[in-house]
Amino acid sequence: MKKFLKILEIAAWVLMTGGLFALLGFTAIEHNNEVCKKYIIRVDYGKADVLVTEGDIYTVVKATGNLLKGQHLGSIDFERIERDIKRQSYVADAEAYMTLDGVVEIDVVQRQPILRIFNEKGESFYLDGLGNLMPLNPAFSARVLVATGSILEPFSKKVCYLTDSVRKKDSMECHSVMNNLYKLSAFITKDKFLKAQIEQIYVDPNGEFELIPRVGTHIILMGRADNLEDKFERLFVFYRMGLSKTGWTRYNIINIKFKNQVVCSKI
Repeated sequence: MKKFLKILEIAAWVLMTGGLFALLGFTAIEHNNEVCKKYIIRVDYGKADVLVTEGDIYTVVKATGNLLKGQHLGSIDFERIERDIKRQSYVADAEAYMTLDGVVEIDVVQRQPILRIFNEKGESFYLDGLGNLMPLNPAFSARVLVATGSILEPFSKKVCYLTDSVRKKDSMECHSVMNNLYKLSAFITKDKFLKAQIEQIYVDPNGEFELIPRVGTHIILMGRADNLEDKFERLFVFYRMGLSKTGWTRYNIINIKFKNQVVCSKI
């Protein structure tokens, strides 16, 4: 009798499980047959200026053959929509999905430019917070730090100055300058005061860096992009203890290249 009841209990569980899966399958089919009532596109810009709009994203969606509104949910190619959006120059990540009430939602994360580069070839492009290069957008301009001077590296969508190894072999000098530009601009961007004060980085023929501030008539000689915390700490102290008393126009050159020194001079 106990064995019979055990078999009966197992059979009941099997039937219940099968029924549940059948119900879920039926619900999924019904949901796929529903029509998309509307779509919502959200773009997360972080702290950056606008480089891609909701309209730009919908243009990409339409190019995949999906109009969304009025389209059967089961016929929407969410995988292709995500893939094609992620391929856009100004997009860091994207997710497309449908809700239970028949709404298609697309969430996009914009890449964060931190530096605009003007190289020796006359090209101009952005460097983002993850070390990737980005083309300019003719419709929008990002208000970021600018780098000029002896920058030989051309624009490339494939290079990343955090992970690239090919260019280390092909062009050590270019790679070193660009990696140091990334390192320096990332440090400046993360500091609230430096981000407000420094508006341009100049690369001299020796690959050393000069900073041009918004306030004051001086140029800051950085040297290489090493010991940044120490160098900027000395600059902060000099600003606070020195220029705050003598005035911001007294010196033309502030040299923080060398350890434990701040050397100032007039031209």
